[in-house]
Amino acid sequence: MAETPKERFLREVREMDAAVREVLSQGLGDEALREALEALALKPWFREFSWLWGPELAQRSRVLFRPFLLNQLSPWSLDAKGKAFEAWKKPEVTAKLQPWLDEADRRDDVELFRKLYLWKLRQQVDWKKVEEQWRQELLARARSAQGRAAFNTALTKMDVAAYSLDEPTATALWELNPAGARTFILRHLPSEWAFQREDPKRHWTTLLEHTEEAKDLELYFPLYQRLVPLKVWHADALALCRAVEEPAALVEELELRHPHGFRVDPKQMAATFLALAQARGRDVVPYLLKHARSIFPRWRFWGGQADAKGLVPLLELSRRKGWLDVWATLLRTSATPETWNAEVQRLVADRQSPEADVRHHLLLLAGVGSEYNGPGFSIAQVHPLEDAVAVALYERFPDLMRGPYRMHASAWWHQGYPKLSARVLERQDELLIDYLASRSALQPLHVARPQSQWQQTVDALSQYFEALPEKDGTFARRASNALSMMPAYSMSYTYDVLLKSNRLARLLFERSTDFYLSDSQSVRDLLESPQIHVQALAFRVLGRDDSRARTLAAQNVDLLQATLLRPLHRRTRMMAFAAVRNAALADEAAARRLLARMKETLTLPDRRYPKEQLVGLMAEVLHHWPSLRGPSERPRIYGEATP
Repeated sequence: MAETPKERFLREVREMDAAVREVLSQGLGDEALREALEALALKPWFREFSWLWGPELAQRSRVLFRPFLLNQLSPWSLDAKGKAFEAWKKPEVTAKLQPWLDEADRRDDVELFRKLYLWKLRQQVDWKKVEEQWRQELLARARSAQGRAAFNTALTKMDVAAYSLDEPTATALWELNPAGARTFILRHLPSEWAFQREDPKRHWTTLLEHTEEAKDLELYFPLYQRLVPLKVWHADALALCRAVEEPAALVEELELRHPHGFRVDPKQMAATFLALAQARGRDVVPYLLKHARSIFPRWRFWGGQADAKGLVPLLELSRRKGWLDVWATLLRTSATPETWNAEVQRLVADRQSPEADVRHHLLLLAGVGSEYNGPGFSIAQVHPLEDAVAVALYERFPDLMRGPYRMHASAWWHQGYPKLSARVLERQDELLIDYLASRSALQPLHVARPQSQWQQTVDALSQYFEALPEKDGTFARRASNALSMMPAYSMSYTYDVLLKSNRLARLLFERSTDFYLSDSQSVRDLLESPQIHVQALAFRVLGRDDSRARTLAAQNVDLLQATLLRPLHRRTRMMAFAAVRNAALADEAAARRLLARMKETLTLPDRRYPKEQLVGLMAEVLHHWPSLRGPSERPRIYGEATP
C-alpha cells in the first residue's frame, strides 16, 4: 500500500535528520563536507534543519561556507519527529545559535547578521513588541558606535524587514549623525496610507522643526511630503501663495511640499487645488497639470464611481477662466466616464459657439487620461464613449470619430455600440466598421444577456461581413483589417469560449481560413498583428496543404523565421512549424534561410521546446533539397571492398 502524504513527510524528515547528523559526525574536510551538504540540499526539508547544521558550519572555513549559509539558511525549523518549533526558544539550540550571531556581529558580516538577528528577534520577542524592541536595540547600537563608519555599519546591520521608526527614535538618530541617518530614516518611515496620514503620531513635528532649523532640506522635504497631514499641507500651500510672488518660485516650492504616498485623499487634493487656483490664478497651472492625477473618482458603496468632491467646482473655474489645458486634463484623468461623456455631449450639442472652437475643445478631451508603464507591459486608461454620445459625435464630426475619438469606442463588457454600428453600416464607413468589428469579435457574449447591446452589435456586423464578396479578395482584405486592429492581450476569455458564444469571432477566425489565401497582403497583416490568436490564424492559413499556402509562406519567410526563436505555446508552435514547412518546401532560398534558423534553435536551453519535431522538420527539408546538406548530413553507403 502506498504511503500517505503524512507518512511520506515524516519519513523524509526523519531521513534528513539522520543524514545531516551522519555527515556532521564523519569528520570530513571542508570541501568534502560542503559537497556532501550540497547533495543533501537537493532533497526536501534540508533548510528546515538550519538550526542543526548552521552552527557547525559557522566554525569551519568562513570563505568556503558563507555563500552556502546565506543561500540555505531558513528561520523555519523541524525536529526529527516532523514537529515545527522555534529554534531560539529552545535553550540547547540557542546556546549554539547565539555564539554564531555574536561572531557575525563581531566580524561585521552584515548579510549573515541580518538573517540571524531577524530570526532571533521574531522568535524571542512577542510580535506586538517586536518593532519596539528593534527600535531600542537600533538606538543602543547607534549610540555606542564610535565614528561615522561604525555608525553607518550599525544602521546597515539593523536595516531589516519593514519595521518603521517612531519620532523619538528617528530624532535621536538624526541628532547623532544627520548625514548618516538620513537615508535610514526615510527607508523606515511609518505607513503612508491616507487614512493613517491624519494620525497625530505620524506627524513628526519635532523632527521637522529640527531639520528645518538646521537647513537639512534633504531630509526635511521628504519627511514633509510623506508625513504631514493634508490639512496642514493645505494651509502651508496657501501661505506660500501669499508669501512667494514669483510664479516659477511658487511652483517650485509647491513641488517640494507635494504629498507623496500610496494613497492621498482626492477630496482634500481637489479642495487644495481649487484654493490655489483661486488665490494665484494662472501662476499655479503648471503645478495643477502635473498633479491632476492626484484627484481620482471614488467608488460608491453600492457600486459605480462618483467624482471626487471639489472636482466640479475646479472644472467650472477652469472653464470660466479659459484654462482649457487644466479643464481638459482634469476631465481626461480625474473625472468619471459619465462626467467626461456629459461634457463631450454638451460640446457636440453646442450650436452657439463657433464650430472651430467646439472642434478644438473636443480635440483636447480626446486621448489617454492616465497610464502605467511597467517592465514589459503598459496600461493606459481611456474614457469609453457611450453609444448615444458616439452617434451624436459621428453625425456632426465624423472625422473626429474616425480619428482621435476612435479609441474611445472601446469595449465595455456591459455596453456595446448598436446605434453607432447601425449608423456606420448605413454610411458604409469601412474604417469604423472594421474597427468596431475588431472590438466586437473579442466580446464573450455568454456573460451578457442574449439581447444585450453587444449581441446586437455582433449580429449586425456579422451579417455585414458575411455579405462581403469573397472571390475578389474583398472579404479577406476587410477581415484582416479588423483582425489586425485587435490589441495584444485583449482576449480576456479563452479562445474556445469566445468562439462558442461570438458569431463574428467564429466567422473571422474559423469559418473563413480558405478565403485569406486569395490576398497575400491580408496574410502578411495577420502575421504582423500584435494579437497572438490572429498570428495563430495566419500560421493555420499558411500551413494548409494548398499550393497557394506554400507560395504565400515562402513570400513571408522573413516573418516566419522569427517564430522558430520566439516563445510560443506548444499548440501555437506546431501551427508555426506547419507554416515553416510549407515555406521551406516551396522555395530553396527560403529553405536555406529557415534551415540556418532551425540549427540555431537547437541550441536553445528551453526544455519544453519540441526539438524532436524540429529535427524531423529539418530532416524533411534536407531530404527535399539535397543541395542544402552539409558534409555530415550526406548519407554514406558502404559496400564490399573491391579487389
